[in-house]
Amino acid sequence: MEIFKNTFLFKLFRADKILFAVIAFYILAVLYYVSRQREEFPFFLYGMYSLKEPPQQNYYTYSITIGDQEIKYSKLRDAQRELITSTMEHAIPLIDSGKMSKADELKIKNWWMDYCSDLRLLGENKMNVYRLTCHYDEQGKISIVKKDLVYTYATE
Repeated sequence: MEIFKNTFLFKLFRADKILFAVIAFYILAVLYYVSRQREEFPFFLYGMYSLKEPPQQNYYTYSITIGDQEIKYSKLRDAQRELITSTMEHAIPLIDSGKMSKADELKIKNWWMDYCSDLRLLGENKMNVYRLTCHYDEQGKISIVKKDLVYTYATE
């Protein structure tokens, strides 16, 4: 019983019963959600990272060049990289299929151009977006099989 007297929760119970009740309720709520296979911040379940991804022959990603310089995703902060890549992965299929209005298409292309230009601090007015078809070789290294121009966008 002496072991429990040295714990944070026991000391908290003695010092502040209301705060202890709040923390105990939070712990119980997290355990409840974990038992229901839900995730609760700041705890992440193993299932979040363990979904099986079926192997594919080729993988697709996008590349942006402004002027003659390619945007290097590895040099960007995570939030910047995620903002650019996730937007492209969702918007380009809509543009290709014609499900996005021309006005929205123009707005998003203009936004990409402005955002990517700001990242490089350049005033270039031409942007190319490429769809890269990638393949993993036997050593597990990525190689680009094909580079297709999706669109060119130029501002005045």
